[in-house]
Amino acid sequence: MFIQILLVLLISGYQIRAKESFVLPSDLAQFLDRIGRVHRLHAITIVNSVGSVSPSYLDELHRGLMRNISNHFYLLPQMTATDEDFSPMRFSRLQDEETVYLVFAKDSMDAVIQLQAQRARGRRYSKTLFLLRKQESYQDLERFFKLLWTLQFRSALVVVASEKFYQMDPYPTIRIIRMRRLSAYDPHHLFPPPNRRNFGGYTIRLPVQQDVPNTFWYQNRRTKAWQLEGLGGILINQLMENLNVTLDMFRFEVNGSLLMNMTALTDLIVQGKVELSPHLYDTLHPNHLVDYSYPAQVAERCFMIPLDNEISRSLYVFLPFSFLLWLCLLFTLLIVEFVFVRRLMPDTHLWAILGVPGAGAARCKNRKPCRSITTFLILGGIFILVQAYSTKLTSFLAVTLTRRPANSLEELFRLPYRILVLPSDVEAIVASLGHAEEFSTKFSFTNPQTFEDKRIGMDPEYIYPISKVRWRFFDLQQRFLRKKRFFFSGICHGSFPYQYQLRVDSHLKDALHRFLLHVQQAGLQEVWLETCFRRAHRMGYLNDFSTLAELEEKLRLRPLALNLLVPAFSLFLCGLVGSGIAFLVEIRQSFGCRQKPPPTNRNPGD
Repeated sequence: MFIQILLVLLISGYQIRAKESFVLPSDLAQFLDRIGRVHRLHAITIVNSVGSVSPSYLDELHRGLMRNISNHFYLLPQMTATDEDFSPMRFSRLQDEETVYLVFAKDSMDAVIQLQAQRARGRRYSKTLFLLRKQESYQDLERFFKLLWTLQFRSALVVVASEKFYQMDPYPTIRIIRMRRLSAYDPHHLFPPPNRRNFGGYTIRLPVQQDVPNTFWYQNRRTKAWQLEGLGGILINQLMENLNVTLDMFRFEVNGSLLMNMTALTDLIVQGKVELSPHLYDTLHPNHLVDYSYPAQVAERCFMIPLDNEISRSLYVFLPFSFLLWLCLLFTLLIVEFVFVRRLMPDTHLWAILGVPGAGAARCKNRKPCRSITTFLILGGIFILVQAYSTKLTSFLAVTLTRRPANSLEELFRLPYRILVLPSDVEAIVASLGHAEEFSTKFSFTNPQTFEDKRIGMDPEYIYPISKVRWRFFDLQQRFLRKKRFFFSGICHGSFPYQYQLRVDSHLKDALHRFLLHVQQAGLQEVWLETCFRRAHRMGYLNDFSTLAELEEKLRLRPLALNLLVPAFSLFLCGLVGSGIAFLVEIRQSFGCRQKPPPTNRNPGD
């Protein structure tokens, strides 16, 4: 019995036997002290506006928090602020998330609420106690809690006139909870949890614009319903299904266009009309009034350049050997002619040694073995060179040869193509690569609609800036082409993150980060890439250059069929057999001749 009494006393020591009001500062100090012990908080921040609390109340509150060393906040970091904005310092730079914020305000419209939102950015989900001095009607409280939810104070406890305590439950809709007896609540449940795994059917409005391959509309073949697709759209669909969230998607047109307009999307978030943008977009110019998710990918942004470097077939006869090798062959030929033939073997000439028909037969005198070996080596070397040349030339005729593509700024500037860009792309390109004057003569500005149409359609008249992620998607259009239309160059102007845009301190942020991590670890982006390509092509957002008709029409090139090579290869074999027979005959004639005995004069009388 005695042990049970001790256990009850120990457990009751951790419970909050708070007074039912905070009229006295000692009661508030006791409440904060026990909250700090239960949640193991590291700091407390007190914010007040002029007229929201008396100076004597604040002084007594400070003394109550630091009365003796047994208090939890004794000698812990503390901060006191007013509604005067002297500096843009944020609390998140000084304190971690294990902090309790105490905000004194005159009423629900006090400007200190917005000041706290600015200073506590990055910590709005921490435990926050709002103490409103004046009485508030239920309608005013509804507006106030709606404001707190818009500002994402998710773990807030509101005290009105030091006596009335309120919480809110935002899922699936905002609901105000009146806490009749504060002492009856578990200490861990006095402040609502900042994050949940089940949103209970919470509805989120999503503005959808077209940004192939990351976001586009797709009509389901079976249900005929329109749904969100793309690399970013699939991830959002899966995440919201996992969180039990209802999506209210709408077409967001700007000036009659559905193309991506990031400025308009972020304005919707800043104005509080939407919480999240489902567009996975490479952030070139971040907006500091919204939050961004962890990068789903960090991709290089380079140039896609038209691949017009085909070598004329009339030059194929010179390509089997390099220029240096041709010079060596010519030099060797001259040495053989003027040194070996004319000086060492003056009684013959080069073409006779080679066995060329019609050049005359080589004279068969007593030859030294070294000369015969040298002649044999020359003939063998010539035979090897001829065979290597014919083999390479035959292989070249079966393919299309191209020059090395441009891969430096100097080569880029020498190309006859202009760079098609949007005005927002210029700063990032010039800031990274420099050469502002050279680029100013190469840039060709256009509107977003024309830019997207030409880049997706791979119009070979321009060079386009593009990220590696987007290029991998567009490159699937030309994967079956013998002659590619574009290539992804190594001339890059920086790496940029692909991120989602969210409301500041959004309640979706942590769940989105965890889901992004799972997607990256599982490699689902690679699987979704093929799926998105098929669906985008089915909806007409992309072209497909794989058919023969489009190949002939767009590239004006007839592919080399194997049956066209049969006559040429047969003729080559006949010539090879004939030249081999002639070679053997000439070799036999050169090495098989015998010396005839000199004629002798005989006397007629003998």
